[in-house]
Amino acid sequence: MKTRINTQRLLIVSLTCLMMLTTYAAGSMTQTTQPASTTPQTKAFTHAVFAEDATATWCGYCHFARAALDAIYQSHDYPFYYVCLVDDMDTHAHARTLDYNLYGFPTVFFDGGNQVVVGGWTGAEAAYRSAITTTGARTVSDIDVNLNVNWLGNAAMDISTSVTNNEASTYTGHIRVYVVECNSSMGWKDTTGHVYTMALLDYALNQDISINAGDSFTNDQTWDGHNYNDGHGHNFGSIQSGNIEVIAVVYNSQSHQGYAYPPSSNPFTAYWVDDAAGVLVGGSPQAPDTPAAPSGPTTGNVNVGYSFSTSTTDPQDDQVLYNFDFGDGTTSGWIGPYASGATATTSHTWNHAGTFNVKVQAKDTAEHTSGWSANHGIVISAGTVSVDVAASKNIIVGTVKNTGSVDLTNIAWSITIKGGMLGFINKANQGTIDSLAAGASTTVQSGHVFGFGIVRIKVIVGGTTVDKQGIALGPILKLR
Repeated sequence: MKTRINTQRLLIVSLTCLMMLTTYAAGSMTQTTQPASTTPQTKAFTHAVFAEDATATWCGYCHFARAALDAIYQSHDYPFYYVCLVDDMDTHAHARTLDYNLYGFPTVFFDGGNQVVVGGWTGAEAAYRSAITTTGARTVSDIDVNLNVNWLGNAAMDISTSVTNNEASTYTGHIRVYVVECNSSMGWKDTTGHVYTMALLDYALNQDISINAGDSFTNDQTWDGHNYNDGHGHNFGSIQSGNIEVIAVVYNSQSHQGYAYPPSSNPFTAYWVDDAAGVLVGGSPQAPDTPAAPSGPTTGNVNVGYSFSTSTTDPQDDQVLYNFDFGDGTTSGWIGPYASGATATTSHTWNHAGTFNVKVQAKDTAEHTSGWSANHGIVISAGTVSVDVAASKNIIVGTVKNTGSVDLTNIAWSITIKGGMLGFINKANQGTIDSLAAGASTTVQSGHVFGFGIVRIKVIVGGTTVDKQGIALGPILKLR
C-alpha cells in the first residue's frame, strides 16, 4: 500500500523531473517509450486504444501532452480515447497516478501501460501517434464493449454498460467507466491558461468482472454529479450536457511488468486494455447512420463466392468501418475504413444450403457504432448431382456426375449394403469428393461383399439418394 510518504516523494521527483525536462523540451533528450512487444507497427486496429495523461496544473511542460493528445483525438484518425488525470485537482486522478508509480509529469500511459511516453515537448504528437498505432495492433481478447448514456438533466444521466465475451472460455478483467469533462468547468487549467480537456471527474464504475464464454456483463445506473466530488470539497453538480464524455475501458486481468520511466525505472504492475467505447453525452449524434441493407444476389449455390455492398454517412464526416453478418454464424469482421458515403464491398461463400439473411453494421474511427441494417435474403442451393449405381463383381460402384453449372467441393457420400441370409451382410463405406467440376464425373465404391441372399443397397451423394435391391451369390453381386 502506498502511503502519504510516497505522495511526498512523487512531488519531489516530479519537481526534479520538471527541471530535467527543460533540456527534454529543447530536443536534446530522446522521449522514452516503453516497448510492449515485437509486433510490427500497423494501422490495422484490433481495438480502441485508451491513453491516460498523468498531469498537474503547476507542471510547465504538461500543456504539450494535453494539446497533442487532444489534436489526435479531434482528428478522428484512430479508434482512440484519452483522459487527463489532473493529479493536484482531483483525488480520483491522483489515486490512478499512484497505480502507475509515477516518475514525473507529464507521463502518458497507453492501454494501461503497454506503451509509456514520458515528458512534454513541442512535437510530442508524433511519439503519441506511434504509440497509438503500436498498441492498436496488439492481439487482444475477443470482447465487445457497448455504452449507452441518457442525459436526464441537472447533472444526472443514466449510464448503461455491457461487455460481451466472444471467447470460448471465461474472461476475467477490470472495468473502469470514466466520467470526464470535455472542457473543464472546474477551473482546472494548464500553465498556458488553457482549460484541461477530457479531465477525469470520477468513475461511474470501477470493479473486477468475470464473464462466462458467450455471456455478457451488464450494469445500469443513474450517475448524479451532485453526489460525486473531486475530494477537495467541490461536487460536480454544475456539469452540462454536451460537455461530458463517458468512456468505458476494460482491462485484462493478466498482469505485465511495466515501468513508469522506461526501460527499467519505477516499476508497476500493468494490466493492458482489451477494448474501450465512449459516448459524448448530449452532444451531436456520434455514430454513423444505420447502413443501407446490403445489395447483392438473392440466390446462389454452395461453395461459390458472392459479393455484397453497402454504404452510410457519418454526421461528423469520420471514416467508417463495416461488419457484415452472413446469417450462418460468421461475419466479415470490421473492414475499412472507408470515407463517409463511400461504398464498401465484401464477399462470402456458404458451405451448406439454406436461406440466409445478410445484414451490416457500421462504426466510425472513434468506435461509435450504428444499429444493424435491414436484412438482405439469399437462398443458397446445394449443387445437383446424378448418381448411377452398378455392380462390379462383388463391389457396388456409384458414378457421380455434376449436372449443375458450378463447380462443387466437399461432397459427402456413403454406400450401405445390408441383408443376406440371416442378415450376415452389413457393409458400410463413406467418404468425401474433394472437388467436382461442372459437367464432370467421378466414381465412389463400396468394399468387397461376400455372402448369399437378397441385399438392400443405399447410395447417398450430397443431397441425392439412390436405393437398389440386389442378390449376393458368394463373390458375385447382381442388381435387380
